[in-house]
Amino acid sequence: MRFTKSEGLTESEVLLASLCEQSFFALWTYPNLFKKAAKEMIDLMVVFRNDVLLFSDKSCAYPETDNPELDWKRWYSRAIAKSAHQVQQAERWLRNQPTRIFLDAKATEPLPIDLPPPDTLKIHRICVATGAAGHCRRVTGQPMLGLDFTATGDEAPLRIGTVPEAHGFLHVFDAESLALVMRELDTISDFVEYLDAKADLVAGGKFKGAPTEADLLAYYLHHGRTFPDAQQDFVLQPNLWRQVEAQQPFREGRELNRRHRLWDRLIDRVTRLYLAEELQFGNETTMADHERLVRVMASESRFYRRILSQAIEDRAERARGGWIGSILPSQDPNVLYVLLMGPGARRDQYEEYRTQRSQELVLRCYAAKAARLQARFIVGIGLDAPGGDGSSEDLVYLDTDDWTAEEAQKAEDIRRDLGYFVEGKMQEQLLDVEEYPGSS
Repeated sequence: MRFTKSEGLTESEVLLASLCEQSFFALWTYPNLFKKAAKEMIDLMVVFRNDVLLFSDKSCAYPETDNPELDWKRWYSRAIAKSAHQVQQAERWLRNQPTRIFLDAKATEPLPIDLPPPDTLKIHRICVATGAAGHCRRVTGQPMLGLDFTATGDEAPLRIGTVPEAHGFLHVFDAESLALVMRELDTISDFVEYLDAKADLVAGGKFKGAPTEADLLAYYLHHGRTFPDAQQDFVLQPNLWRQVEAQQPFREGRELNRRHRLWDRLIDRVTRLYLAEELQFGNETTMADHERLVRVMASESRFYRRILSQAIEDRAERARGGWIGSILPSQDPNVLYVLLMGPGARRDQYEEYRTQRSQELVLRCYAAKAARLQARFIVGIGLDAPGGDGSSEDLVYLDTDDWTAEEAQKAEDIRRDLGYFVEGKMQEQLLDVEEYPGSS
């Protein structure tokens, strides 16, 4: 293994680490980081592009006495105020000592992934406070805390507003709300966009609260992943989540997302093999170079991953009868995917077949750049049709930002001479796909 990291020290930390790895992948998720020997920095950190997510997890039993207000204040102090303080201290350390963050309690194994430059670094503060679900259900009928941004600190029992101990905006989730949000927004792009939208909504000053985080999420999804630019104070009504979840288009979109996850499996498989140093080719690739490649793929939203997965699945069936080369879309106009699928080969011929596939994939990546000059990043993906004796994956990454005129001409020559992605010879398919079928 290239490095060893914690899987979480407490039961709740293990669950948090598992949840984040499922959504954000192992390469970008780091539980139980330390700033010096035996001195923990944060319970979990996610590093992706310019975003750093700091998770502080506090699992505290909710007091049950004959003084409900005091019970709340005690639980808030242990679960939320203490968590906010940890996040605030972790942020300070990260900004001031970015090279002194370690995976182990002895502080001997440094963080293996590069942090964003200080001028582009964006930190998201997240508290995961568990232990109050049972009490919330008995008092409010909901297993989640409420949102009340007219309140500060522990002023409003079972409702979260501004948390002054964080010295900045703090996202407070309980176990149920975090699991729900990360289930529905289970890519780093989708999750961070929600955090940003929520922080902006609160900063606007007009949003005063919602019965639960679930109702806030429901509004966000139902309104095209946006919140209103409100001119007057407003509070969300209860049961919005139940209404959205009951809609047929929403259920169909969720089912399509569940069924078409080939893109996720490809990222996860290649990355885990790389971290275990078990790739057939490419184990010598530096961590920075590998992260740069798969980061492009992992930046796609859930909707685009679904589109990409379906495109590959469709071509996989057709590739049983011969080679198929395609250009696939990204939500980022600077990114272009080049897919080459072969029919596979018998075991005694597979090595020769894979060499042919990998060489052609590189050539097609150059040709694709010539065909789509506006794209900077070209990611090539080589796969086999299902059902063959062997199976493998090849990935190619080109950053063409500093290409010379000679390199650009080379790409055009490859395109012209080999006939790859030439106008009039390739079939173009326009997609009209709804995230939630029938919602329009």
